[in-house]
Amino acid sequence: MYSELSDDDKEMYLDVLREAPILPFSNFVSRGDIPDKIDISRPRSYIDREVYRLVRQTYRDRSARLIPVLGSAGTGKTHAYHSFKDRERENRKKLEETADAEEIDTSQLEPTDWTIIYIPSPPASIRVLLHVYTCIIEDVGPEILDIVSEKLVREKWGGKKGGLFQKPKIEEVIQKGIREFPGVFADCVKALVTYQLDKSKKALAERWLLGEDLQPEELSELGINSVVEEDDVCLAMIKIITENLDRVLILYFDELESPYRMLGEVAERKFLEILKRLYNEVKGIVIIIAVLKEIWPRILEIADAPLRSRMEPEEELKPFSLNDLKIFFSKSMEAFWEDNNLNPPLYPLFPLNEKLIEIIYEKTQGNPRNSIKLCRRFIDKVVTEEMSVEELLEASATIVATAKPPRREQEEEAVDFSKPREIIKKTIEEILAEEEYVIDVNPSSVAGATLKCIIKVGE
Repeated sequence: MYSELSDDDKEMYLDVLREAPILPFSNFVSRGDIPDKIDISRPRSYIDREVYRLVRQTYRDRSARLIPVLGSAGTGKTHAYHSFKDRERENRKKLEETADAEEIDTSQLEPTDWTIIYIPSPPASIRVLLHVYTCIIEDVGPEILDIVSEKLVREKWGGKKGGLFQKPKIEEVIQKGIREFPGVFADCVKALVTYQLDKSKKALAERWLLGEDLQPEELSELGINSVVEEDDVCLAMIKIITENLDRVLILYFDELESPYRMLGEVAERKFLEILKRLYNEVKGIVIIIAVLKEIWPRILEIADAPLRSRMEPEEELKPFSLNDLKIFFSKSMEAFWEDNNLNPPLYPLFPLNEKLIEIIYEKTQGNPRNSIKLCRRFIDKVVTEEMSVEELLEASATIVATAKPPRREQEEEAVDFSKPREIIKKTIEEILAEEEYVIDVNPSSVAGATLKCIIKVGE
């Protein structure tokens, strides 16, 4: 227990908590645009492995894949995106190091480059493809236009300079491009060639490619009749981009249930049709759809048979184990102390203790969001001296649990958090490094599942 800390040390750490503008665990809802600092990946490791397997397959054959990720409210569906984004950065760094190395270890898996794109629920039931396209451009950056246009215009369509004073003829390059991408692709080809070869119109072509509104006279200057916001044109641009990037794009659709909640069943059907169209027509992508577990049966009913048949088996996010929660709490507090230029206290669960963390786990059944909420409330009461740790232990018995504790599928090693930090650190890292080689079998049908009530913990 941290009771062996000196009174001066306790007061110093508590003073820092009192004076902090934001207490630890204040952000209990993940957002797509704000990275999460702490990630406990073990409850999600089997999903990670499945996604990376699909990415490797798509990298090899360029075929699209679609995998549903299910979870109740607060189980970390949005947080999973941030974890994948962190892995993307690590993977990119490894690829760069591999490219710099003279020798490549052939025993390793083939290098696979990928980028994950966060796609929040569309703001309207129309222009959904433009929403997807905009998310791709914003995440990868406008340089994606340079990568794609350079590869197509200069390397494939003959847009390289022939000599010091010999410039490629733009119209000839456009015609070569249209032969490869005819029909609805024609305006996309014109814009890419103009962007790459015509300096005087480059900015105008870039605006068109970024989906900005152009005046009729500006479109006429480009020789273009359509706009990117049209579904067919937008899909054509997405296809051109994905087919000419040397990487896999993971499209992470979050809150798949939102179109129904905000716009109704018709909007949801349209959205599912867009997903099917992306899957059927676009190469080199892995589609992840994150959706509330309780809503999933209704989405399956709305989705048509071809879309259902193309989906990978759904994966479900697991709650924290008790060890996961203890590790999450200790790492979150450690980050807080370091942000405030303090060495962490000797006992990593300060200002709470192991018994309180166990109570939080019992009351929340390991739901990450609800666990964070209770951690925040308990810390607040200790810091404001509204209640002591001992009083919290007594009062916590009155907190009503919202459901039965999750069934333990296998025993896991317990970590004694009453020991000093340096003793338990190795144990924590060993647990985080563990792999779960458990085969999870999805039920063949979830049609009989029922909606469950989501009850706020501790209210």
